[in-house]
Amino acid sequence: MKKVFLFGGQGSQLPGMTLDIRREFPQTEPLFQTAFNLNPELEGVLQSESEDINQTRFTQTAIALFSAAITQVLHENGIEADAAIGSSIGEYPALAALGVWTFSDMLRISYARGKLMAERLSKRKTEGFTDGMHAVLGLTETAITTLIEKYDQLWLTNINDERQVVISGQIEQLAEIDAELKQAGARRIVPLSVEGAFHTPIFEEEQKKLLNVIKQYPLAVSQKEFYFNRNAEPLFDASVSEVEQKNNIQLWMSEQMVAPVRFYQCGEKLFRDKTESKIEKSDSVEQFDLAVEISAKRVMAGMLRKHLKKIPTVQINSAEDLKEFLQKMKNS
Repeated sequence: MKKVFLFGGQGSQLPGMTLDIRREFPQTEPLFQTAFNLNPELEGVLQSESEDINQTRFTQTAIALFSAAITQVLHENGIEADAAIGSSIGEYPALAALGVWTFSDMLRISYARGKLMAERLSKRKTEGFTDGMHAVLGLTETAITTLIEKYDQLWLTNINDERQVVISGQIEQLAEIDAELKQAGARRIVPLSVEGAFHTPIFEEEQKKLLNVIKQYPLAVSQKEFYFNRNAEPLFDASVSEVEQKNNIQLWMSEQMVAPVRFYQCGEKLFRDKTESKIEKSDSVEQFDLAVEISAKRVMAGMLRKHLKKIPTVQINSAEDLKEFLQKMKNS
């Protein structure tokens, strides 16, 4: 059975996430201790059902912890991914699921990423900037790029679908461009509840620091399927040396902080764009027998729905879900 794991990004968090996993699967305790040693306040945030979970300094570690704990249990029961896809911070546990990093090291990197980004967001506010993100429905990336070129504090942030693009930047400039987007044919513009303009050049200093952090941890090259948000390039490339592949992983995972998340292109390649030696593009949707979404909220399956129409999909967002899935796999 060929399986693809799906990992949600920032926005997929929920208050209290991970608590039942920790309680019902005590073998995951070392991961929790790693996370809490890194961020001592996180344990209290999770236990309090607090909305503080939505603060970047907590969110990213919490998502990484949730994903790592569930995936570790799956691995212990012989259930591993043949491929994986993640959005933004979700790329980190996705790579750990494929054996690129250990779960503990992935947690350390994810914590550093969240801390660096939170520090920049705080500085940005101190400097007098108010940033936001708007999802634009009904226009292509090309059409939006043409319109934002004249704005010095607006950038493309996420390409979630062919006609669903997120832009980020200063609130004032977002307000200005909204009218132009509607005039150009945007069906809907949705302001997102976020702390700042993620995946933009405002994090350039932090990207360099994150790269140095990532380089501190050993990594392995995996031949399993995965495409980077940074550029939709594959994790494994037989034409590239192992050293270069490792350098690419480190660089692209840090650059993801300052570049658009090309999730749409990643999904297209993972589920449809195959080489001639593999199954034909029109049939490729059947290549996976099962999709497993590891996310507190059901987000990824919705974003990939056109690819998952013919693939059974399971969401694991609780200890109960995890137990049921383990039993189902045991009986299959």
